[in-house]
Amino acid sequence: MINVFFYLSWYQITQDRTLFIKQKKVMLMDYLTFEKLPAELQNIATYKDIAAKQIIFQQEETSKSIYFLLEGQLRLVSFTQERIINHLFIRPGESFAEVALFADTYLCTAIADLPSRLAVIDKEVFHQALRNLPDLATLYINQLIYRFKTIKTLLDLRSIRSARERLLHYLLLKVESSSRTLVLQHPLKDMAIELGLSTEALSRTLARLQEEGMITRKKRSITLNEDWLITNND
Repeated sequence: MINVFFYLSWYQITQDRTLFIKQKKVMLMDYLTFEKLPAELQNIATYKDIAAKQIIFQQEETSKSIYFLLEGQLRLVSFTQERIINHLFIRPGESFAEVALFADTYLCTAIADLPSRLAVIDKEVFHQALRNLPDLATLYINQLIYRFKTIKTLLDLRSIRSARERLLHYLLLKVESSSRTLVLQHPLKDMAIELGLSTEALSRTLARLQEEGMITRKKRSITLNEDWLITNND
């Protein structure tokens, strides 16, 4: 018999997942990519090729531009005296450094995890375009709201003290609803960073869930086992 705490936790996870998926589908319908920018903005953009581990800009550096990631992968981080705080991965198609439009300095550091290609637009030029083009402004606001919701979801996940419950919550948010399977498009260390866990803690937790019969792991996928859930709810 499944315990009451786990049942309530599982119920909340499924409710959160339903809401998250609905919001994601709505937001991604009008997601702003570099290709959707007006031609005049695309034509004035400059391009940069960045090596892995190269810093694009640093926390508290004077802000001059906003960026679109065309290829590769970046990570936004902050530094304290004790550690690095990982905020968010940036993947192809996404913009970043939006705070540059309204602040004199960048609030975090952008580091390339992989060799990457960027499109760079002067922040004053982009700001003027937002004022003059309502459709562009709407797309951009829509993207910022989706970014805010993504960050909130990650913060909610990282607030769950149990690594086991945190990982279960994450998997339910991420799996394809039709197959209950998460296809791993990125290394496990990226998942660990998103969850605020060490790679070792993530590996141990995945192994534990597999031993309990809750998941099935393959080389590039993780599947939630529906049979286990049915059996333990009887």
